[in-house]
Amino acid sequence: MSPGEGVEPAALAGGGLTVAHPRPGLMVHTTDGIERDDRVHDRLIVPSLTAVIVLDGLVEASFGGRRQICVATPDAPAAFAVALAEPDLLRRQFHTGAHVRKVTLRLERPWLDAAGVEPGTAAGRFCGRHLAAVSWRPSARLAALAAALIAPEPMTAPVARLVAEAHTIETAAGILAAVAGEDATAEESGLKPADLQRAGRLRERLEMLSIASERDGSAPTLAEIAADCGVSVSTMQRLFRAAYGTSIAGWLRGRRLDHAHADIAAGRCSIAEAAFHAGYGDVANFTTAFRRRFGVTPGRLARQACRASRA
Repeated sequence: MSPGEGVEPAALAGGGLTVAHPRPGLMVHTTDGIERDDRVHDRLIVPSLTAVIVLDGLVEASFGGRRQICVATPDAPAAFAVALAEPDLLRRQFHTGAHVRKVTLRLERPWLDAAGVEPGTAAGRFCGRHLAAVSWRPSARLAALAAALIAPEPMTAPVARLVAEAHTIETAAGILAAVAGEDATAEESGLKPADLQRAGRLRERLEMLSIASERDGSAPTLAEIAADCGVSVSTMQRLFRAAYGTSIAGWLRGRRLDHAHADIAAGRCSIAEAAFHAGYGDVANFTTAFRRRFGVTPGRLARQACRASRA
């Protein structure tokens, strides 16, 4: 692999960036280091499937204005993928002092076509829905592949290139399996295409609600969101659960925990403050919910963030 080639700005200290193109239309980008400062980096992305596997740290980005936050610890890796059926803007948010260890794969349309990801397949349908997104916990094998791409074993050329390409192809296969599973779940929900579109719009509006609440405490009510989407509140609740397998309240609670994780990892607030902003009046209940979602307590995460900032 070679240095970053402008995929992201030189925003890391004590680490590095690499980028490689094992095959036309297939890009793998690795990150391992401490982010230097708060900044935003915009980049136009061609039609593709972009997936990020985070082994440690926080990744915050938006695709076409739709925000994605992915947080992970060494004990609990995380991943997300976003489909772009047309060119759109990627906006990457960096946070001062945050440690990030991740792999990004971009599967562009020509590579997807060559790999047999046809529109009629589950993965093809997902890739054809602009801004379709899925988050999941990667398997131990997928996490191990990501780790090998970030820190490959020393080998002589051309063996090193062949091994890296094999790891990249297997990682791409794991990502395609994840998005195919997401599309199958949508089909199994029994929702009509129009209802799936409404569910996607609901999720986008709920994301806006979450962001507005963070900024100034003002946000549209669930009744206003339902009216905007042309459904009743009860129908909205049913559509959302059928499409995403969780209640709206559960989804919002998860997002607040994601934001709390990001704040603690970046050292922006205390654990008590993070609990309050996440809607928990009791730190013990917050700690239980936090550990259940991320596999680590907020106290341990705060200590890891403190050590990283001193390194």
